Amino acid sequence: MFSKLKDFYNSKVKSTDHPQTVVRADQIEQQQEKMRMQERRRAEQEYAKQHPEQIIEEKMQSFENKTNSLKKKLNIAIITVFGLIILVFLILFFI
Repeated sequence: MFSKLKDFYNSKVKSTDHPQTVVRADQIEQQQEKMRMQERRRAEQEYAKQHPEQIIEEKMQSFENKTNSLKKKLNIAIITVFGLIILVFLILFFI
């Protein structure tokens, strides 16, 4: 009788010593995404160290593109306001 209890106890103890963990698929995907992001950052830093002049060039082009875009939007806004002012004066003049 005691041997059966002892075997039962040993079987339970062994299973708790080495628990089998179940990892969800979304956790695995998150870990993989995290590892990919770390690898991408490392590669970007390595590239930046090897090609600093190209990085500066890209930043300047980006700045120029943003500046040109803002210039176009400002010109459109000024023309729109000027046209609306003329339209209001014409409406008030003929009423």
